Amino acid sequence: MNQREKLIQRTMDVQREITQAGLKRRDLLKMGLLSAGTGMLLPIPGLSMRAAWAKSCPVPGEDIISPYTRPWVEELPRLTEKQTVLDNDPHNFDCGNGGDYPSPGIPVGTMTGGDSKFRLCEEYPEMHTMTPYSELEHQCWGKGGALGNFPPQKWYEMRVKQYNHVWHRDLPAGMAGQPAWGFDSQIPGPMFRTRYGEPHFVRIHNDLPATNLGFGINKITTHLHNMHTPSESDGNPLFTNYSGHYYDYCYPNVYAGVNQFGGIGNPDEALGTIWYHDHQLDFTAQNVYAGLFGMNSIYDAWGAYSNPSMGDYGDETKGWRLPCGENYEFDVGLVFHDRQFDPRGVDFFPLACFDGAIGDKMTVNGKIQPYMPVKRRKYRFRMLNGGPSRTYEWFLSNGAPFIVIANDGNLLPAPVLMRSVRQTVAERFDVIMDFSRYAPGTEIILINRAEQVDGRAPSGKLLSPGMQVLKFIVTSDSFGTDYSRIPAKLRPLPDIRQPISRSRTWKFDRENGEWAVNGQVFDRNVIAATIPEGTAEHWSIINGGGSWLHPVHIHYEEHRILSYNRKAPAPVDAGRKDVLRLETGAKAEIYMRFRDYKGIYPMHCHNVVHEDHAMMVMWKIV
Repeated sequence: MNQREKLIQRTMDVQREITQAGLKRRDLLKMGLLSAGTGMLLPIPGLSMRAAWAKSCPVPGEDIISPYTRPWVEELPRLTEKQTVLDNDPHNFDCGNGGDYPSPGIPVGTMTGGDSKFRLCEEYPEMHTMTPYSELEHQCWGKGGALGNFPPQKWYEMRVKQYNHVWHRDLPAGMAGQPAWGFDSQIPGPMFRTRYGEPHFVRIHNDLPATNLGFGINKITTHLHNMHTPSESDGNPLFTNYSGHYYDYCYPNVYAGVNQFGGIGNPDEALGTIWYHDHQLDFTAQNVYAGLFGMNSIYDAWGAYSNPSMGDYGDETKGWRLPCGENYEFDVGLVFHDRQFDPRGVDFFPLACFDGAIGDKMTVNGKIQPYMPVKRRKYRFRMLNGGPSRTYEWFLSNGAPFIVIANDGNLLPAPVLMRSVRQTVAERFDVIMDFSRYAPGTEIILINRAEQVDGRAPSGKLLSPGMQVLKFIVTSDSFGTDYSRIPAKLRPLPDIRQPISRSRTWKFDRENGEWAVNGQVFDRNVIAATIPEGTAEHWSIINGGGSWLHPVHIHYEEHRILSYNRKAPAPVDAGRKDVLRLETGAKAEIYMRFRDYKGIYPMHCHNVVHEDHAMMVMWKIV
């Protein structure tokens, strides 16, 4: 290494030591390692990258360059299909250090093992009043009434562990890989295939070690983004799953509006592409970067619509007949996640970059620049930006447009043809690509052309040719008959004529060098809004200044954009959403409803570095 590389390596190692100690931003301020004025690490050699560069963070790929890896060497891994516990029988669960098989009663366990809910309620007694029932009991199971009679039909169990992951065989670690954290020891975690009308239950064991990866913390909480889920199973940042314990999640898999619509709710409120990720308070960015994320595809209840040509059933012969195939071969999850590696090839989380964390290596489903063989037929790709802070502008190398059918998991009223797709953190886009018109051997590359040199936002410049991320290679494989189609019409938008009961304004800004909402940094003891169940509200969401983009995520309920900078939203953004791409200086007016289950839920910036540094509020349905 030259002197500059040695300084970079030494600085990265020191920052790893800080994160291994579990220090948060406020700890660094107290220790005098941060500037109170700028919020950045002091420019001390071996501590801050500013000792080598005048700016706060070096530019990945320019100032810091990961070791070279060859593109298109590794085939794209398909996400592992999650299976139920043995015989789908809850008696086959691992019960940890205490307790019995899952029940709708009081949580079981002890302070030193078993159910995390028991320990959480002991350590934070206020948790008893955060949801309708004490000890965070399940609202959807065993309580009776319209909302409490959804006992699980499918039973799942996952373990969060440290294991060695191979990001690319050309990295110095080679095929031995390097330490990472994963659900069921894989990155991304397994793909869940669930269905409305079929409630399911997941027990998640936290088996993480005491020593982290140079970033991360061994406390977790798992958010299923953005299911209509009771508060106690939402994966709220306050609901910790402790190491050596488990946490039980019960998902009723109902459409929003059970109380208003009846049955299992209004099928026009369905999601399709959702994902799960860690959401631990102050450490979401680091834990997700460590590998704690995965996907869930949920399909309509059978016969959701009386019209047999409607419905997304995961079957090419029924409903809208979207691409799927046997064993979901043509219904493919794509999780994008960028990373930075140090000169030794070890992955690195940039502790000092409070604007956000970006890297110079593009991964898809946990692999750097993979390729994917595709057959000559239609595919449904579920595209997820897993973060932590990069915004993409997707193009295809042959200039073909994307056929966009869903935004944030919500099927649009009709497909939208787009030459490029802009995707910020946590946004999902479902696209259909038809490879039937291409000759075998044709290669098409998915390219990100958005220039972004720091965690703030893209610069606005389109790169040419851009960053090559995934190569599709058309094969001559036979596959049988393609029964799928691209419907002219998809899911209708639900009615939003319910009168507004209240208007609120939320301003995402900086306050004394910290991220804030309405001038306040996050405080776990503050409920920023108390909202009666069944009401509708008008929210104004404002970007308070600077050159930052804030992907604002509201848990539990989808919203509708009424206007964006006083203009009607583009067709691809006019449907239901749960991530608001709040660009520099932007103001959005949205319509929100608050239905069914009660309890606390957060709203936060999904540039998760911003979230971890207090850009979040908690609200409560009562």
